[in-house]
Amino acid sequence: MSHPFRVDRDPCVPVRVRAGLTEDEAGELAALVPGAADGGVVALGLRAVFEAAHLLADLDVLEPPVEAMWRRALAAVALRVGGLDATSDGDAWLDAREDLLACGRFDAARVVDYFDPEPERWRLYGGPRPFLQDPRLAEEGGDLAPPGRLVMSRASGANALWADSTPQDVPVDAGESVAWLLTWRGYGPSGTGGTRCHGGRNSHIAKAGPYRALISYFPHHPDSLFTTLVLSVPAPSAWPTNPGPDLAPWESEQLPDPLGVLPPAGPATLLAGRSAHAVLLTGDEDGRTTGCRITWGTTSDLPPATDPYVIERDTGGPVRASRARAVWRDLDALLLHERPGDKNTLRRPTAFDHLVELDPDLLDRLGVRALGWDQERRDLDRAWYSATTPPVLHHLAEVDPDGAAAIAAAHRSAETWAGHLRRALAAAWRGANPLRHKDDQHGFVDQGSAWYWERAEQEFWTALTTPGTPPAFAALAVACFDTSTPALKSTARGRRATAKARAQLFRAPRKATAAGSQPAA
Repeated sequence: MSHPFRVDRDPCVPVRVRAGLTEDEAGELAALVPGAADGGVVALGLRAVFEAAHLLADLDVLEPPVEAMWRRALAAVALRVGGLDATSDGDAWLDAREDLLACGRFDAARVVDYFDPEPERWRLYGGPRPFLQDPRLAEEGGDLAPPGRLVMSRASGANALWADSTPQDVPVDAGESVAWLLTWRGYGPSGTGGTRCHGGRNSHIAKAGPYRALISYFPHHPDSLFTTLVLSVPAPSAWPTNPGPDLAPWESEQLPDPLGVLPPAGPATLLAGRSAHAVLLTGDEDGRTTGCRITWGTTSDLPPATDPYVIERDTGGPVRASRARAVWRDLDALLLHERPGDKNTLRRPTAFDHLVELDPDLLDRLGVRALGWDQERRDLDRAWYSATTPPVLHHLAEVDPDGAAAIAAAHRSAETWAGHLRRALAAAWRGANPLRHKDDQHGFVDQGSAWYWERAEQEFWTALTTPGTPPAFAALAVACFDTSTPALKSTARGRRATAKARAQLFRAPRKATAAGSQPAA
């Protein structure tokens, strides 16, 4: 007999309570979430998240890909309980969002109406329609995998041990299982997986999840989960208009056809309905996952759709996650509607397009939450990462064109001086090591470049928050060159090569110097 765990009722979403609650707010919190403390962290069921969203500061999820999937799922629920699905007229929708923000909380009656009618659809284990699962896998899905297969941070397949040393056969708590169930839907790898026989097709080959290897960006209020969730719902201009019912998986009575996956029909299917994998969990009476079936959920690539939280490129698909690239280096691509480039034009996430209509006082408080997982489309994971910017969305180009342009110029300057530094380091190394293969230089150059980017981020934010102070990327490049090259000066040849490369760096083109300040001698 499996445990009757329900994601609407039982703890599965880690959140952080706002600090500094008033006496009335603290009393309301105690009634809604017994045991929760001012400024503390607590795990809630979905229903309590929306009942208490105005008393919560933010999510408190450890793993960035899990957080990215929770933010998408919560946006789909906010669409419904916030009444933001009532109209597709742009102006009327903006009015509805403004009214909702003015209320300061989700309507309690709407929350009840959404979660109460069909409690079985929120059940994690067993039943005819377990949450975000395909019950057909009990017959179609082949052998049961150990519970650790569900946890994508545990060593499995081609992945080395990199995050979680827990053995594969250790059961997974129900709340954690919900998190990884969501993550498999978004980030599951392509390639070999569990075998499934459906409709005469017997295969063990899966397609990659829709967000695999991508970085996602969400509007973010540092002290109001309610505001963050409302602003995460994309405006009607970003909604797909394909035929079919626009229902989140937990709202639909129909299971998806793995031999003919449909494109998103509207905002709910866009936010919560895209997946290339099918999963079915087995639970015990203690509320733990003791086995799972994970296999293909589609035989072809997912139908194209523009996700509202990714930066699109005109060629090559959305911007991919890279652990070596700091989030601030793409800040201008979030503020400008489009950022032209030498090889690609970047188009900001559509979730940011209609933030410009917000009250300026609110916009002044909004930053960006970035969540990435550096990985291959196949089963190879490197590292996940997250970042939260200071309030920057008041610099959206439509609101502050000069500020957005200055940020874009600062980014270009940083990239330009990074290129100058790499070329100078490479020239110094080659001059000091004429008999070695040129490929041997990469570790030396990469280390100097890494030092530069570590310091460039602080330089960027300091300049951004100190008007009239241009970022000193040029001086920083010279300083990083000097830090990197002492080992090359052990020979006369190395000293000459280093001095020549430094002089060339110091005399870099005036265009770059003007944007990034004159280097110090």
